[in-house]
Amino acid sequence: MMTINEEKNFLELDIDAIPLDELIIAIGGVLFSGAELQEIDTILLNKLRDLLKTEVNLRELGMDMPTDETRH
Repeated sequence: MMTINEEKNFLELDIDAIPLDELIIAIGGVLFSGAELQEIDTILLNKLRDLLKTEVNLRELGMDMPTDETRH
């Protein structure tokens, strides 16, 4: 889950609960705004790796998204 901290002017992520798509959007947005890859916290990159491994494993096993979700 992502929340915006307006007092400190930054995005807060619940690293334990964030889904893959939101993490990709968050990291992509930071990079698109001009940040360097080295500025992304290692913990976020590790979480991205773990979520991607899970997604790839599910796809390889033929497990698909629930039917009530839309694929973009």
